Amino acid sequence: MRKIRTVLGLSLFLFGNSAIANIITYTVDNIGGNTWQYNYTVTNELAFDIEEFTVYFDLGLYENLAVTGSAVDWDPLVIQPDPLLPDDGFFDALALVAGIAPGDSLGGFSVSFDFLGVGTPGDQFFDIVDPFTFDSLASGITELRDADVSVPEPTSTSLIALGLFLIAFYSKRRRLSLKQSQH
Repeated sequence: MRKIRTVLGLSLFLFGNSAIANIITYTVDNIGGNTWQYNYTVTNELAFDIEEFTVYFDLGLYENLAVTGSAVDWDPLVIQPDPLLPDDGFFDALALVAGIAPGDSLGGFSVSFDFLGVGTPGDQFFDIVDPFTFDSLASGITELRDADVSVPEPTSTSLIALGLFLIAFYSKRRRLSLKQSQH
């Protein structure tokens, strides 16, 4: 039993914050012709406040980016994809007052653009950024949010904590059972 606790404790320490599930989700709307709009919601499943994030727009697939919405007290910015560099474009949002606390979600971020690809625009790469050092603190891929169904997924830390609780519960129950059988 002690070995199991040690392995689970070490796993929690090493991998507890490495799983990031759907930090940035989106819906996408066609607003006419090849002009579309992404509507983003940021859910903080990290152990620290999210104060800045960046979503990337692939060079050759997007052009004419424009901020069409932003949460209150956030400063949005778009940079166009540039074929002369060549470099992707991006949408960046910086918290002016308070970031998104762990466990909280914030929506209202929107970007319109012309889509040069075929079909419906899809997932994008993103970074959660430290606004002071500009280091990437976490990264991932946005995920399409079904407007009708929203089922929150448990974080890896929650699942490990539940596992530790169940191990402790059953080991105590087993000890009591062994004590009673000895009497």
